[in-house]
Amino acid sequence: MSDRYSSIPALVLLSLGTLLGADKETTTFQSYVDSDLCSHLYAGGLTQTRISCSKETYKQGSNPVLVRLKDNWVFDVNKEKMIKHLVGGLATASGQVNYGDSTMKLKTIEPTTEGAIPAGEKLHTMLDVRHTKANPGTYEKIRHTLAMMPYVSYFDFISFTLNGSEVILTGWTTRQTNRYEAYNRVKQIEGVETVINNLSVTPLGTMDNQIRAAALAVLQRNLSRYFWGGGSAIKIVVKNGDIILLGMVSSKADSDIANIRCNGIASAFHVFNLLQVTPEPAKKEKSK
Repeated sequence: MSDRYSSIPALVLLSLGTLLGADKETTTFQSYVDSDLCSHLYAGGLTQTRISCSKETYKQGSNPVLVRLKDNWVFDVNKEKMIKHLVGGLATASGQVNYGDSTMKLKTIEPTTEGAIPAGEKLHTMLDVRHTKANPGTYEKIRHTLAMMPYVSYFDFISFTLNGSEVILTGWTTRQTNRYEAYNRVKQIEGVETVINNLSVTPLGTMDNQIRAAALAVLQRNLSRYFWGGGSAIKIVVKNGDIILLGMVSSKADSDIANIRCNGIASAFHVFNLLQVTPEPAKKEKSK
């Protein structure tokens, strides 16, 4: 069931789902056609960086998805061929959505433009980052709260965007409990009224687990300085045979090493190398 019902007892939820189909509705909405990867990496405004990410990662094999503009909710669609040519653009979508598993049975899809969306509507928050407002104190509380979650590993990447009193959780986790915990922790923070939970739970099948272990081994062996204790500067997301490398390294050479080593894992289908190169600041020379 969706996180909107997380505080309702399970028996009541079962009744609601059975009698009312509570998590399903037929609807029409304005959307951004994204790649699955970028929809869980970014949230908020449609910057050129995000649009480029959508188009590039779709070409590399990431599935197309719909992101509803009014709240950034990500939907997997049953007919991907209807939206694949629209990746990186806006569209009006209609069909039946299921909030429980964030899927949509697509009926129609029509391309649209930013100019077709009435000025002043909340949808423009997604279209222009200048509409986004974040209280620094609330932002830091959310960041700290998520950083203190106990069961986040090398294989989890949890991020968020704050706009006013609304928080959008994004990323990937190997634990369903992490998805629920992130939502519940953030929801309790003063100043937060709405939480959109776009955290994706990655599969724990035998093949993906083998890829995780192999990727961690080669990266720790070749780039050990980015790993420490239970944490790391490099995150390894594995989903259906694909490896997504996230985080920061200090040189292009290190990014290339990570890419080459992970591409050498025989069972991996594709490596999406999204590591950011952030050179370490130069050390100041001591005065004599």
